[in-house]
Amino acid sequence: MRLTRRGWNNVIIIGVLAFIAVIQLPELLRTRLATTAPSIVSSTVIPLFASDRVLQQLTLPQVTLQRSEAGWQSQPPMAVDIATFIAHWQTLQGTKVTAKQLLALKKQLLIPYTIEAWLVGYSQPQRITAYQLAHFWLLNNGAGQWLAVTVDSDFLFPPLSSKR
Repeated sequence: MRLTRRGWNNVIIIGVLAFIAVIQLPELLRTRLATTAPSIVSSTVIPLFASDRVLQQLTLPQVTLQRSEAGWQSQPPMAVDIATFIAHWQTLQGTKVTAKQLLALKKQLLIPYTIEAWLVGYSQPQRITAYQLAHFWLLNNGAGQWLAVTVDSDFLFPPLSSKR
């Protein structure tokens, strides 16, 4: 079958439209599904700490932050504002990871970070295990729940001050 110039133009136009449709299809499906089931999406985001728990001390691998009467103190000194850093930890939220997802990620969990969060009114710390993956952090909140948190590493582990 031989096509004329007009026929080839029509083939190219239809091909470009089909290509645009294929590219836009995933986004269209995502928006349609998100508007039909918003409760499913929002119910999987949970906080690291319960809203009634307040941090008293936070022990990270390289720094310890402690609340005193004068405010927050860090040992060794940090290069960021301590109160803002603690506020980030206090309000940290993540997407709940299912057992099936955790099993799939098991091979990527190489170096664990252990964090102790001492909370006001509790005699034992909440121990948090964190793993850094390629695009997110995986945190175990100490109660058996795993959370996927997408933040920069400086958000969780602050840079230390160069002054000593």
